[in-house]
Amino acid sequence: MSLTESSEVFVSAHETAINDLVTAICQTRPHLLSYGSPAFVPASDVYDTQMPPILFPGSGGIEWHVRFSIPHLDLFDEDSPLPPELSLGPGQFSLSTTVELCVDCRKGGRRDDGGKDDGGKDDGHDHPDEPNRDRPWDDKPSKVEHPVCTKLDVFAVGHLVGTSTAGGPAVGFALDAVEIVDIHPDELESVLECLLAQMLRAALAQVRLPVSALQAGAFSLTPTVGPLIDTDVVLARGNL
Repeated sequence: MSLTESSEVFVSAHETAINDLVTAICQTRPHLLSYGSPAFVPASDVYDTQMPPILFPGSGGIEWHVRFSIPHLDLFDEDSPLPPELSLGPGQFSLSTTVELCVDCRKGGRRDDGGKDDGGKDDGHDHPDEPNRDRPWDDKPSKVEHPVCTKLDVFAVGHLVGTSTAGGPAVGFALDAVEIVDIHPDELESVLECLLAQMLRAALAQVRLPVSALQAGAFSLTPTVGPLIDTDVVLARGNL
């Protein structure tokens, strides 16, 4: 049977090319992987996406920041090790990334200066108890007082979906399961996995690979089958 089967055109891309495309998109648009409230992200720009603080009575709003590293994809079959809780099945991809979670741990839950912005200037004092002060928002006028951050390694499995971008067909990513390792107790791990799955799912929804990047320049493919994952490749069939 021919590669095109009943279609006119067949295209495929190796997982190395897919990772190169994902990296290029995320490096060009880092705001797709970085989100924070106004204290961390004074305004949305190419690097960060501003979102509201977490509202809670008496707090004045909990300021936060979440940033994912550029994800690495592994297409079935499995080449990159996964935690034992996850398995990579036919037609799936696995994903590994690191997430940095930060909150502004303010004394009393409110700003000590009455909410006035100091324009990001140094207060003239050393802060040996703040190991995470060297952050991207240090270069921006901000209201972050006491950032407390942690990093977690995140693993996931998912499948490809057909979507669109800029009016043309595209390849999208959908998550099936997420796993964090070495978090105790198990209930805390489950809560964090649920939270990060929703965040990562939303972030990945913004990362779309145009089919035009996977095809020869002489052809314009309208997919009728796929995108599908075969051994270490993404493939699609369609008509001109």
